[in-house]
Amino acid sequence: MTTATPIDRLRAALLADEAAQLRLAPLADTATFLDAITAYAAELGLPITRDAFAAGLARAATPQMEQELPALRLAEAPPRHWLPVELKPYQGAIVIEWLHFAGLPLTDPFFEETWRKVRLLPFNRLMRTATPLSAIEPFVEAPPPDGLVFHMSRCGSTLVGQMLGAAPDHIVLAEPPVLDTVIQLVGLGQVSPAAIRAMAGALTRDRGGDARHRFIKLDAWHALVLPLLRGIWPGTPWTFLYRDPVEVLVSQQRRPGMHCRPGVLPLEAYGVDPAEGAAAEDYPAWILGQICSAAADAVDGDCLLLNYDQLPAALTDALLPHFGVAPDAASLDKIVAAGGRYSKAPGQAFTGDSAAKQREASPALRAAAAPLLATHARIEELRLAAKTPSEPVA
Repeated sequence: MTTATPIDRLRAALLADEAAQLRLAPLADTATFLDAITAYAAELGLPITRDAFAAGLARAATPQMEQELPALRLAEAPPRHWLPVELKPYQGAIVIEWLHFAGLPLTDPFFEETWRKVRLLPFNRLMRTATPLSAIEPFVEAPPPDGLVFHMSRCGSTLVGQMLGAAPDHIVLAEPPVLDTVIQLVGLGQVSPAAIRAMAGALTRDRGGDARHRFIKLDAWHALVLPLLRGIWPGTPWTFLYRDPVEVLVSQQRRPGMHCRPGVLPLEAYGVDPAEGAAAEDYPAWILGQICSAAADAVDGDCLLLNYDQLPAALTDALLPHFGVAPDAASLDKIVAAGGRYSKAPGQAFTGDSAAKQREASPALRAAAAPLLATHARIEELRLAAKTPSEPVA
C-alpha cells in the first residue's frame, strides 16, 4: 500500500474544503499564492515549504508538464467548482481534464477565453485533475438546457450569447471545445450519444447555487448534426441565426473560422463527405451552404429562426419567450444593456457593419455566394411563414 505524501494529503484536504478553494483559486499572482498555500499547509500540519511549492509550480508550468496527465487523478468528478476542459487519450482510454474555475462566471464571449484565464492560475497548476470519461455519466441526469443556439457563423450568435449570459442566474456555454470533441467522438461511433448530454450537464453544473436557466451556444458546424442533438434534447427549444450570405462571406474572407478552412474540421465526424468539400469550387460558400441547408431541413415547431437584421430587439421580444424565460426587471436591464455592446469585445459599443461588408464584397465573392443566397431565401420564407413576432431594428 502506497503511503500518501504531504502533497497528496494537501490536495485531498483542498478537494474537501470549498472555502479554501474559493480563497486560493482566484489568486493570480504567484508570490501571493505561494504565501497563501504555504500558510494553508502549515495549518494542516504538513511539512511543505514555500520553496518546495515554488519548485513544483515552476515544473507544472513547463510545456512538457502541461502536456502530461495531471497528477491529481480521481475516479469521480471533482467538486462543483471544477469544469471539464479537455479530453485526452491515456493508456488506450479517454480521460477528462478538469480545472477549478475560481468562481468566474462564463460571461466571456467564448468558453475558451475563460478556460485560458483559469488554466494560468497557480491553484490549477497544483490542482489540475483527471478522471476517466465515465466520471461524467452521473451528469446525464442534470437539468437539460433551456435553449440551444445554432447559427451560420458571423451572424450575431455571440451577441445573443452575451445577452443571454448578462442575467446573473443564467449559465451560457459558448462553443466549449470539449463538447465539440464529444460530438465528434459520437459521430465517429467511439462513444454513445448519452455522452453529449452528460458532458453538457457537467459543463452547466450550478457552481454558485443560484442558476435558474441554462443555454448552449453551439459551434456553427453543429447544425450538421441537428437531428442527433435534437434527439438528445427532445422538446428543447432552439434557434437558428443567419445573415445575408455576402456579409458572412466577407467576414470569413477577412478572418476565416476553422470550419471555413479546408481540412481543419473532420467532416466525417459530422456526417459530411470530405471529398465533396475538397471538390467545392469555393469552400467557405460550400460549407456555409451545408450548414444552412441542414438547419432549414431540421426546422420544426421548437425552432425560432432569427435574421441578423432582427437583433438585438428579437432577443427580448422573441427569443426569451421562445426559451420560456421571463427575467425580472433588473436582469432584463442587464440583458438589454448587453445588446448595445460589441459582443466579441464587450467593452466597446456595438455599431452595425452590414453596409461596409456589402461595399467590400468583390464580384467573385458575390458569384460564390449565389447558391447560398437561394438557401438564405428558403430560410427567410420559413421564418416569415412562422410569423416571427419581432421586427427589424431601425
